[in-house]
Amino acid sequence: MRMMNYPSALFLFLPTLSATAFAGCNLQEPDYSERYINTSPSVAPTPGPQPHFAQALRAAVAPPPISGGTLAVAPDGRTIVASDPDRDRIYVVDIPTRTVKHDIVLAPGSEPGRVAIDSHGFAHVGLRNTGALATIDLATGSKVERAICTAPRGVAFDAKVDSLHIACAEGVLVTVPLAAGAAIKRVGLDRDLRDVLVIKDKLYVSHFRGANVTVLTREGNVVGESTRGGNLGWRMVKAPAVSDKEENDDVALVSQDPVNPAPSTTGAGYYGSGAIDTCNSPTITTTRLDIPGETSINIPPAVLPVDLATNGREYAIVAAGNGHTPELPQIFIHQAKLRTSATTSSSSSGGFGGGFGTNPDCNEMAKGFVPGQAIAAAFDGEDQLIVQSREPAALYIMSPDRQRVYKEITLSTESREDTGHAIFHSNSGGFLACASCHAEGGEDGRTWEFVEGQRRTPSMLGTLAHTAPFHWDGEMKDLRQLVDHVFTSRMSGPKVDDEHVTTLQSWLFRLPPPPKVQKPADAVARGSQIFEARGCATCHSGADFTNNETVDVGTGARYQVPTLTGVGWRAPFLHNGCAKTLKDRFDGTACGGDKHGDVNGLNAADIADLTTFLDSL
Repeated sequence: MRMMNYPSALFLFLPTLSATAFAGCNLQEPDYSERYINTSPSVAPTPGPQPHFAQALRAAVAPPPISGGTLAVAPDGRTIVASDPDRDRIYVVDIPTRTVKHDIVLAPGSEPGRVAIDSHGFAHVGLRNTGALATIDLATGSKVERAICTAPRGVAFDAKVDSLHIACAEGVLVTVPLAAGAAIKRVGLDRDLRDVLVIKDKLYVSHFRGANVTVLTREGNVVGESTRGGNLGWRMVKAPAVSDKEENDDVALVSQDPVNPAPSTTGAGYYGSGAIDTCNSPTITTTRLDIPGETSINIPPAVLPVDLATNGREYAIVAAGNGHTPELPQIFIHQAKLRTSATTSSSSSGGFGGGFGTNPDCNEMAKGFVPGQAIAAAFDGEDQLIVQSREPAALYIMSPDRQRVYKEITLSTESREDTGHAIFHSNSGGFLACASCHAEGGEDGRTWEFVEGQRRTPSMLGTLAHTAPFHWDGEMKDLRQLVDHVFTSRMSGPKVDDEHVTTLQSWLFRLPPPPKVQKPADAVARGSQIFEARGCATCHSGADFTNNETVDVGTGARYQVPTLTGVGWRAPFLHNGCAKTLKDRFDGTACGGDKHGDVNGLNAADIADLTTFLDSL
């Protein structure tokens, strides 16, 4: 098998999801070559460093999309707990002796994620795909599981009330007292919750796609909100103390900052391209580190920032998207410091200290290189930086300067290498990856302004198989065309051969749908009846809720009928995000009005039942 050098693809225009569309159907064959190929320039921008793969591999069980943040250090400073979502395992490791003390096997598909360790010698791990919380006895390795919610994400231990707080993606903050028999408390919040932290007497809860933070009392009362302006808040951590005597009551967050591409009809380098000054490289997303008291730090070379850790003096950012590009670091170290007013930008980003622009700190950062693909980091009691790799499954102890590996701990010898997974998560050469916008296989919640017009990022979770043609306009007959146009041209990437496109398609087509949100059965049944009676199933038909046709539903042009699988998770809806909620889809004329299905005469109760049915799919 010959060596291949190629980047990943960003599929912002896959149309098969992200909106509801109800109407009569009218098929139209798109003219792909005339619209796209003939407008491409003869010379594309020079790409940046690109990933390297030895051969095309397809894992028997598709590894899940990278979520990151799977390490926690126990109070003793020497015991570390690592979740392994690729192998459905949890490891308890003694760092000084480099020994895996316990290897806990979970049910297939559990996908362990965030870890919290209490003061009683137990680790608590959210199982992202089963809705359970796994509790591990660090001394014996014994495990118990309990159902918590639909999609547990962040987990935090609250020593003052001896409880766990679990942030659930469906929009519920669950508090579980550790005392036997104590009542579980649930607080409803907006969907898409991510991390939860306890700082003094407040709970801080981050939101993934919006990258904002909600502040609550322990009683569940909202007392504050912080909106950043970015999106995809990958990881939130407690900010270092202001001084030896003053604790910081704020958080730091690593996220992405989206920028609409410059107007262009050339296609090449439209999303991102290589640049000599990588600290200010042109790309539609860039890593953003928000720190209390500082301006936002712009770090374009840190592709796919899936984790953030701090020891009180440094922040370590894990860039999983650089994992298959040997020339690029996967660890970026920022020295924690307070900016003076003279160096703080006047253009505030809405909390967290200020503006976002040219960043001298990017070049000043220490940069660490590790084998494999890094997904998490943590500092132990000896101030060693520990980095977790997903493939191979290992922990790396970095040198004191954080720039190289000098000790290694093997977690598992079972390979989960999958070339499609690797392509999807790798820097393309344009300083972005497919997962930069299709985070965790889903989407970023954005409607982008492209030369074609407004286009909503689609999700890929359970939506791609059997739903071609692709793009909102239905102008990509298959993944081969899509990769050529988006990945090679728009992301400054080289040509990908058919064998590797096949592995990418195999991985994408095996992505499962998001977890189903439990809804009242009677409302779901009534909504289903309305869905059928009003002709919605004419276009949204079959197991995938789409007939794959390209139609005009009163929105001014022909667009693909999207699948409705998991539609409740991906607001706003339609190709241009015209409906902020499912309810909004049926109000007014912004999303096609009466040309978009027969919705005349539906009252508030009917719409509530219909949206409940859709949210259950």
